[in-house]
Amino acid sequence: MDMDVNMAVEPGAPVSDSGHDHDGHDGHDGRNGHDSPNGGGGRLSEPRRRNRPALSCIQCRTRKIRCDRNEPCASCIKSKIVNCTYEEARRPKPRLWKLSPAPSSVPGPRFNAVQTVDGPAPRFAPDGPYREPQPSTGAASGLQYAGSASSVPSVRNSESTTASLPSPTARYVDSGSAVGSAPVADTLLKQIRQLEQELADLRSRDPMSQSSQSSQSTHSSQQPPTRNQPSITKARYLGASHWMNDAKLFPMVLGIAERIESDKGSDIYHLLQKCKNLGRSIKSQRVPTQISFDVGSAIPPETVACCLVEAYFRTFESVYRIVHRPTFWKQYKNYWQDPAGASPDFIVQFQLCMAIGTCFQDEVATLRQSATRWIYEAQIWLVSPSEKSRMNISGLQIICLLHLARETCGVGGDLTWISAGSLLRTAMYIGLHRDPDNLPKMSVFRAEMRRRLWATILEIVLQSSLDAGGPPLLSLSDFDTRPPANFDDDQLSENEQHTQLPRPPGTFTQTTVQLALLRSFPTRLAVAHFVNHFNSITSYEETLRLNSELTTACRALSATLQPFYDPAGVLPKRLSLFQLRLVEQMVHRFFLALNHPWLCLAQSKPAYYFSRKMCVETALKLYRAFSTCSPSGASGTASQTDDFTRLLTCGHGAFRSVPVQAVLTIFVELLWQTQDERSFRQSLNIDHQLNGPSPSSEADVSSSGGIGSGAAPTHDLYEAAKYSIGWTERRIRMGEVTVKGYLFFALLLAQVHALQRGVSDAEIERFVIDALTDGLSYCWHLLKDTAAITSTPMSLSGGFGSGLGVDGNGVDECGAVLGSEWDRVSDFDLNQGFGAIFKFNDVNFFIDS
Repeated sequence: MDMDVNMAVEPGAPVSDSGHDHDGHDGHDGRNGHDSPNGGGGRLSEPRRRNRPALSCIQCRTRKIRCDRNEPCASCIKSKIVNCTYEEARRPKPRLWKLSPAPSSVPGPRFNAVQTVDGPAPRFAPDGPYREPQPSTGAASGLQYAGSASSVPSVRNSESTTASLPSPTARYVDSGSAVGSAPVADTLLKQIRQLEQELADLRSRDPMSQSSQSSQSTHSSQQPPTRNQPSITKARYLGASHWMNDAKLFPMVLGIAERIESDKGSDIYHLLQKCKNLGRSIKSQRVPTQISFDVGSAIPPETVACCLVEAYFRTFESVYRIVHRPTFWKQYKNYWQDPAGASPDFIVQFQLCMAIGTCFQDEVATLRQSATRWIYEAQIWLVSPSEKSRMNISGLQIICLLHLARETCGVGGDLTWISAGSLLRTAMYIGLHRDPDNLPKMSVFRAEMRRRLWATILEIVLQSSLDAGGPPLLSLSDFDTRPPANFDDDQLSENEQHTQLPRPPGTFTQTTVQLALLRSFPTRLAVAHFVNHFNSITSYEETLRLNSELTTACRALSATLQPFYDPAGVLPKRLSLFQLRLVEQMVHRFFLALNHPWLCLAQSKPAYYFSRKMCVETALKLYRAFSTCSPSGASGTASQTDDFTRLLTCGHGAFRSVPVQAVLTIFVELLWQTQDERSFRQSLNIDHQLNGPSPSSEADVSSSGGIGSGAAPTHDLYEAAKYSIGWTERRIRMGEVTVKGYLFFALLLAQVHALQRGVSDAEIERFVIDALTDGLSYCWHLLKDTAAITSTPMSLSGGFGSGLGVDGNGVDECGAVLGSEWDRVSDFDLNQGFGAIFKFNDVNFFIDS
């Protein structure tokens, strides 16, 4: 019986005039071998085809077993079938897809072209499994509805582990009309929304998708474009962990500073330049004009030298194990008995230990020049001829001591990441990255010293990475050196005939602190890579995971060290307060580095509140570590301070940047809480200006409880912010030559006062500028006092002019009165009559006009 031809054609499918259907078959029925009776090129009716394509491979469908749709699939691999092939998928006929040419430069999957009404339709080659074609977002492609310009982001194949491949552009065309009907359009829009949701889910689960999209500036939901990013300042690349990136959280103060720097005719700019010029001149006086190759020519008396060396061994040597104590003190005694017979290696080590020890003395400002000289002599000695002879354990010890001395004394302390890289490669050059058990046999003393030095170098490289905001350029697979054994120094001797056993793990030794730090090294190294490497996969989930691992490492560190801590400091062989606080800073600063890049999002997005809370709590912990034994007032000097407080008051490098980063974090939280409270009052129409002379005066900010979800009590934040002013002032008195820290904190505190009083934004800016003027005037006087202390060991006040018979009518007159024996060294804006440095009998004096 003849059937109606139209019944054999699926609804909506156009009929080809050439007698070929859209599957590439002719008008003959391939199964029965008979032509159509009507001869019209049609086809006899046949069973309805399934619209869903078969996704299993041919071999699994033939054997009627389950296929996992991989290539090759697991069933074929198990059955040892060599060829696992897939059929071409049948595309559903009611929808025809128009292919636009993809960019030739981008690799993509191969397609077979199948002729359709609108052009060739894409079809995967038979040598790979069928994957449903997905729309993509490229520069020249996108899934568009006919007559619409809206595009849909690309969907990554969930079964692929490579970067997402671009799929061809497709346009939906209805077979019955030029545009699709309304029901079909609604269906397509629903599918688009579903694809968008799948895209978000896939990116959140697949880190490779984030990595590939980041190169195209396509940020996923886990990498917001507003996240704190690295920057370039003065031709230096500042990574995410660098403290200067935190200044971007204070736009008002930065805007005021930029306007003052550009307005060179203002009085504030003139006063700022006075402070800068005086600071540069003070710094230049510390640099020796002539450095002799004859090291040891500037050794102080034995009483002073012993005090400085003991300060080093009491502090840094108890955490960074660099030298062997018995060997050093033996050479120290031999030096004072015969200074000419001492080796240059020991003299350089001796001078560097004294340079580090100057940071813990009351007369630190007067000792800066000597410390700088010792540092420069060590640098020249290291690069002098016969440099290859320095490639030994003694040379590595000198480089490690030089690194710490530059950080404590501020001689290129912000460039230590560069020298740390040279230190690492020098250590690898002599094989410290290989465990002594894998090298030719050596004594226990030499093996343990190599292990100790390698652990110290790893810590130096890691800490300097966070200081500079650069990647560590080191991985755990680069070395196999085991941790040092739990030995005391007196158990090790180069001439020891009998090998001693190390102390039990629960016994406190001179190596316990280093071992405890080394256990947390892998986690902290992962944090440094994650934060500072430009190609790291940045996601908040990874931040939370690393934060959890870092918390576990901190708890293990605390459990190891706390039983050995003696608060009174009287018991022998116990953990000192300096050791405990320095280790806490070296570890807890990684919480700031890990969570601080998300802090800029925490105010407006509650999803990042955890990072906000973690940053503030860590900042307060770091602040309390150096404020406990210091005066709480805005000025003054502590009568008795511990070594750690002295280090953060006089040191540079990480010992300045870490407290600054903590204080800036506290100011961010304090400003946010004050702004929230102000907005709350304005919403209730109860905002009013408090009585008082000016917002820059001390307002009762600490009595405010704070409105909203603050991460810490407002009172604690305000006390820390107020203390930071006195801390930066003491740094200037101890020899700091830059006033930016004092001014920045003073301006932020003035902004907090103004916000608390409820003044307008214009008045806030005016009060901040007034605070800047007052702060610059005060800093000018502080720098003059520092110049007087730096110029001469004698503590003279009231200016040197009156004591030398100078009438104070100008520097030029001073030079005439002093006579020819006085040599002018440098000037401080002589046209303005500010002052100059004169030298008499190799002693520098600052003459104020």
